[in-house]
Amino acid sequence: MFYLQIPDINVPIFDVEDSALSRLEHFSTYAKLSDKPKYSMYLRNSTLLDYTGFLCLRTYASLTDDHTLKEMVIEGECRLISERLNLLKPNFLRKYLVKIIDEIGLFSVTDDNIDVLLKVCSEYKDKQHVPCNEYCSTHSIEVPWQKCTTLVSNKKVHLTQGIAVVFCNQWNSLLVELFRLIYIKSLHKIRRSMSALDNTNLQCEYLNEKLNRYYNSKIAFWKNIDKQVSLEELNLNKILLPPCMLLSLNSLFTNHRLAHDPRYRLTLFLKDIGVSLDETLKIFQQEYSKCGNLKSTCTHSWDEHNKQIEYNVRHTYGMVGSKKNYQMTSCVLMQKQNIQVSDEGCCPFVHCGEDKLKSILEEFTSINDDEMNILNNFKNSDQPIQACHWYAQKLFPVSEPLYHNTPTQYFFNSKKVKFCPIID
Repeated sequence: MFYLQIPDINVPIFDVEDSALSRLEHFSTYAKLSDKPKYSMYLRNSTLLDYTGFLCLRTYASLTDDHTLKEMVIEGECRLISERLNLLKPNFLRKYLVKIIDEIGLFSVTDDNIDVLLKVCSEYKDKQHVPCNEYCSTHSIEVPWQKCTTLVSNKKVHLTQGIAVVFCNQWNSLLVELFRLIYIKSLHKIRRSMSALDNTNLQCEYLNEKLNRYYNSKIAFWKNIDKQVSLEELNLNKILLPPCMLLSLNSLFTNHRLAHDPRYRLTLFLKDIGVSLDETLKIFQQEYSKCGNLKSTCTHSWDEHNKQIEYNVRHTYGMVGSKKNYQMTSCVLMQKQNIQVSDEGCCPFVHCGEDKLKSILEEFTSINDDEMNILNNFKNSDQPIQACHWYAQKLFPVSEPLYHNTPTQYFFNSKKVKFCPIID
């Protein structure tokens, strides 16, 4: 699963292509192996096709400048390895830990992430015990806190003098954290190595072209759309908004204020879907000129803070300051954030209670008890984005649903189905 060592691979180019495309499709839908995807033959752990897809997609992710795509691949690999670890029975898990230790022994260079992985695998192997459930804290492993930042931010570890004490119920998650660090570092190494090559690799060019074509047509087709969206059009088509952005926009219109982080995300979203800078400023001027209420944590007003608000919007649009082309926060990142102002902006499938979630979703369609149970099952099984996919499919039924991993993609998927219906 970690694939630390690269074996000799002799696979036809078309099998490499199918393996990489299947892996990319799996990551784009955020499906689970337990869902038995149609391309499961390419995702069987430790098989040659699985290894081939891993290596090809890793090279592709290392070379792309699309941060959303890169993040989707990174998170996809992490989710895949997490599910595989959790499916392993204790005896197979022990064999796998031994395999990782053996592979690390073949390394000729030192690396702090690999060193920590070796320590974790060795202790995990020696301290493995059954039963060990989600509440078990019989044993622990100590690692530098920088090696498990997600666990730290989610308060899943004990911290003492810069050391994270990770209890056994989180050891699989710790392995995933280390995999993420190693994988990201490998992307930088591959990019540097490829840039140093004198000759262009025709096979890499071919595979990159195939993967780009798939990604741009199936996942990010909206990037080729160059059309501005007016405020009037936006208000008339609020059904196209993803629940997270609908929550923020409704909060702005109701409370006439919006907390900083939700305001930043909403501004990014409006920029990405084609709302002009002037139109976005018009929204905030219109609402912040009104009398706010205590339901928002924001205390700004247009009269006193118009220059600050205007600068923040212009900065987000890349017009002032560093002039970066900021990209919309991904669904995965938003779901992981510890959001304090969920009433003003968040992923409702993660941060809202059942009643609040239902009230948001029922703005455009009714949700019965059975459907609410489906959504709760997704939410409780750590598949919030699957819940969002399900809701989008309910609003815009098509035989081949269009998946998303950012709010921007949700908007353009919905717009495509509504205004250019897919004929079955």
